[in-house]
Amino acid sequence: MTTVYPSPNSSHFIIAENIKLLRDPGITMSSRNITKGPSLAQTLETFDSYNTAMYLIKWVMPLIIFTGTVGNIFSFIVMLRREMRQTPTFFYLAMLAIADTLVLFVSAFKTWLRTVSGFELSHINAFSCKLTMFLVHFSIQFSAWLIVAVTIERFLAVWFPLKANSMCNLSRARFITFMTAMIFILVNIHIFWTAQLFPTKQSLDGSNFMCAAYAYENFVCRIFPWINLILYSFLPCLTLLIFNILIIICLMKTKHIPNTMTKDDCQIRNTHRKLAITLIFISFAWIITTTPRPLYGLFAPKPKTYEDMADTLMWRVICYQLMYINHAVNFFLYCLSGEKFRIQFKKFLCQLCRRRKPPKARLTFKSSGSNSTGQDGYSSIPLVSVPVIEISMFDLEN
Repeated sequence: MTTVYPSPNSSHFIIAENIKLLRDPGITMSSRNITKGPSLAQTLETFDSYNTAMYLIKWVMPLIIFTGTVGNIFSFIVMLRREMRQTPTFFYLAMLAIADTLVLFVSAFKTWLRTVSGFELSHINAFSCKLTMFLVHFSIQFSAWLIVAVTIERFLAVWFPLKANSMCNLSRARFITFMTAMIFILVNIHIFWTAQLFPTKQSLDGSNFMCAAYAYENFVCRIFPWINLILYSFLPCLTLLIFNILIIICLMKTKHIPNTMTKDDCQIRNTHRKLAITLIFISFAWIITTTPRPLYGLFAPKPKTYEDMADTLMWRVICYQLMYINHAVNFFLYCLSGEKFRIQFKKFLCQLCRRRKPPKARLTFKSSGSNSTGQDGYSSIPLVSVPVIEISMFDLEN
């Protein structure tokens, strides 16, 4: 099989590997200008767009990674609290926090680390290349379809609120999550055969290696970039649009609760409405932040000069950072739109603060009746400090 360079539609993006653009047949620069004179990085540094791209990677990306990681950890902890973990919606969102964190580290953090230090995890050996590519593809697809799954679950709960408990339960949510994970493991397992680590003469960081998910000229390598594009971008986007529009229509139709509904039915409907509004925020945030990446990859013109290459790099960095923001922002969307999440998060913070503070001490007098000699009176026992926890029963009895 003939080794080729990765497809521009590949769902994985490594900033330093944009040297592949120079090898495109549409580029008008001669090989003599490429192989001699200043290095590629030195040449691109003369353009403001390249420097902007490097600034975004070095300074904005770590902020996204740190904020997203902390937010996802908080989201996971809150979703697993006793008051929330029995609800299938919150189980999906807990798994989403794990998937989003995985995306931030196997893709965003790896890209940032390579840019600032020159170390590339996927360039250690051939297996690390294959494993990294597999984890990137799997995590971003799994994350997208968890949002699809929870949106469909909310659609059923809003349209059929009285049947929601039977149609949408925790065991079914666990099964769907497991099957979704298995499907995308099988979809991407081919990467362990199609991905390849191979040398390249041009590199922005001097590593002289490139890790490509589709490194061969065969049917699999030609068709799977489009499959990944459909699975991560187009199909989830279309599904989310359809079901969220249906949810919005139902919320508008049932805005005024009929008088014939019982108090329990009204409470169930209100609960489903609040969760549905939160999921609408999450879904449209996903659409807005992830759509630019595939659209730019499909419609962006091929670079013909170094300046074009620098511009292309900058816009790709912006598109991918928007995608990373999607994997970092859900915690803030929960706080903004989810009343129940805010309440549980406040309780979690209060419990955390109480654990760190030592118990307050209160001064009490310890009186005595008759002593061991049978004499009555007060003993000379000094004041003692008794923690609140130890005297709680005493306070209740008195």
